[in-house]
Amino acid sequence: MPLDFLQKVSFDRTRPLTAQVYETLLNAIVDQDLPPGSSIHKEAVGKALGVSRTPVSEAIAKLTEDRLVEVFPQRGTYVTKIRMSDVQESAFIRQALEVAIARQVAEHHTQTMVDVLTRNLRYQKVCIEDQDLKAFYQLDEEFHQLLCEFTGYSRLKRVIEGAYAQLARVRKLQLASPGRPEDTHAEHQAILTAIRNGDGDAAAKAMTEHVSKVVALVDNIYQQQPELFAED
Repeated sequence: MPLDFLQKVSFDRTRPLTAQVYETLLNAIVDQDLPPGSSIHKEAVGKALGVSRTPVSEAIAKLTEDRLVEVFPQRGTYVTKIRMSDVQESAFIRQALEVAIARQVAEHHTQTMVDVLTRNLRYQKVCIEDQDLKAFYQLDEEFHQLLCEFTGYSRLKRVIEGAYAQLARVRKLQLASPGRPEDTHAEHQAILTAIRNGDGDAAAKAMTEHVSKVVALVDNIYQQQPELFAED
């Protein structure tokens, strides 16, 4: 598979190289630049990124832990197809964490937090109007990352990222569903309204409804693109 998209990547040499290679490959998998079933050649990836084999191997090992990549001795490395059970497990873990996060932020929010989230939703709306789904997805991710950061728990982000990896592919595919960006924005708005009101119960309920929508839409994607899925 052509890896031209990797040649556009530039690395921050002040950050661990393995982490950046991992993020690059993860994004490629989520964005379907490396679709389910595609092969990953370590040497080719390293050459495209301008790095040695070591950070690529370490990144692939981490992707294997996330069940996004499978390594078959003597046969090669492949992006896994989407398994419904993995998506459901990922959604379950994420919901448990993010519901608690929404409640925590609502009950301990500051006006600055509300202002930052409000600005994010305003930008989301502009992206919907411009039909810029890529930018909208980034702002969607930022909204959840901000909530995580507002808890003040430094290790929480990594825990969520590990649980979120499987879910990310499905969420990205859902953006093309008619009306889904608008619904996502409305769901985010409900979460923000509850936070602004300091209502932890309402924030938890709004987040529960938001995350549960992901799994509810998976069946539609399966019907439209069954080749992306594997049998459990």
